[in-house]
Amino acid sequence: MLTYRTAGSGPPILLLHGAAEDIGLLTPQAEAFAARGWRAIWADRRGTGTGPRGDWPAGGVAGHADDAAHLLEALGATPATVLGFSSGGVIALALAARHPALISEAIAWEPAALGVLPGADEIHAGLLAPIRAHLGEHPGDWPGAYRVMLDVLSDGRADHDAPVVQAMRRNAEAALRDDAEIITRHRFTALPADRVRVAVGAGTDPLHGRIAEHLSALTGRPPLTVAAAGDHEVYLHHPD
Repeated sequence: MLTYRTAGSGPPILLLHGAAEDIGLLTPQAEAFAARGWRAIWADRRGTGTGPRGDWPAGGVAGHADDAAHLLEALGATPATVLGFSSGGVIALALAARHPALISEAIAWEPAALGVLPGADEIHAGLLAPIRAHLGEHPGDWPGAYRVMLDVLSDGRADHDAPVVQAMRRNAEAALRDDAEIITRHRFTALPADRVRVAVGAGTDPLHGRIAEHLSALTGRPPLTVAAAGDHEVYLHHPD
């Protein structure tokens, strides 16, 4: 059973965190939903924080989606709205595909679904090359490799001293072994169009924009653009 928290009352909404995040980092966002009339549910994903490590990371995206389904069923929280952030958005989409009866809607916020892009294997390998090189030279240095990953994704502009980034370092191994290596490579060939929506910020970067376009082609629904969202991790920096 996943370590989870709940807050508020009303229709259930399950929040699925992204890479290197955990139950603590998502608490302000969950509480913001609870304050607006939702029954917010959030948890440490398998392998992250206090999450179990059985069949991890071998269970892949399907394993995470099934974990989320079991949690919703155990809490009697179905059908639920599911909101997944970044790599958590990939899991939200997989949950909708694998367990459509358990959800009313799955919203994927700028999902890190590289696998849907043309040339996905080459893109993925290029992004991970410097991270794998670091681990080859420094085996087991997950915090150091996570620093490299942030630099790659931000073109060297990452603020490594930011409190949120420092908090994320405790989940560096999970971010690299699972999210980076497995979750982001997941390929979708079909999605239940009546139950999923991809959302992006007005200032989304080109890579997330391309992913959103390809996912939307599977559903026939255009991405939902949130004008007030200026960065990928708006849910952490400005949860209200």
